[in-house]
Amino acid sequence: MPITLTRPIHAVIAVALLALTFATGCATNQAARHDLSAGYASLEAKRYDQAIQQADAFLAKEPNGAGSAEALYLRGRAFEQKVAANPHESKGNLQSARSSYIEALTRRPPSKLESTIRTSLGNVAYFQDDYATALTQFQGALPHIENADTRAWTLYRMGLCQQRLGQFQQADQTFALVQQHHPGSTPAQRAKERAGVRSFFVQLVTFKTAASADKAVAALRREGVEPARVENEQGFQQIRVGPVQSYAQAISLKTRFADRYPDAIIVP
Repeated sequence: MPITLTRPIHAVIAVALLALTFATGCATNQAARHDLSAGYASLEAKRYDQAIQQADAFLAKEPNGAGSAEALYLRGRAFEQKVAANPHESKGNLQSARSSYIEALTRRPPSKLESTIRTSLGNVAYFQDDYATALTQFQGALPHIENADTRAWTLYRMGLCQQRLGQFQQADQTFALVQQHHPGSTPAQRAKERAGVRSFFVQLVTFKTAASADKAVAALRREGVEPARVENEQGFQQIRVGPVQSYAQAISLKTRFADRYPDAIIVP
């Protein structure tokens, strides 16, 4: 039986939350401050719809006042982390998060909050396959990120964006920085594994047994496709097609097999 792969850690939507000590105390309206504080409590408790409502309540009272950028950040954060019932809803949530972050940046937030918003906006753009925007936002955020773990993951994702934009040499340089400045970290290990990449594969499916993998390989060959079979660290058999030279070509190849292998992923 095939194994359905879960998304790797680097594909998890949320970048680690920074300590939030922003502008709640600056709002002029006591009721508005309460909405914002309650909204963060709801976010932490994973009550995302409630957090969105509380952010909107704050913005109704203080649409352009102190704290409005933070309320928009909170709103985007809730949409970004909200669990979706289907892919269509997930896309809608990501777009709502993106719109909130973009609007938050127009409020000229303090540099620390701006960095956090840009990191989150980059994160959303990454999962919308908008790697140019993601890279720009990560680059803008990086100089102001104080948390070492967040810096490591941000640098790593910058390298992934560069790879997917075909900027392979720049990606290798970024991955080297991850390893140099964050040795021993998970992003550093992943950066080491992805350095030197110049092409992409589509990993269609993973099997526990060689016999099952043999059947899948034979079926693909009958269609004129010559797949590769890779054994992972657990001894499972991974069936891949490719390589292709660009990420756009990899997306097209993945789409070709989407009906039969809906859980296929592009590697690296």
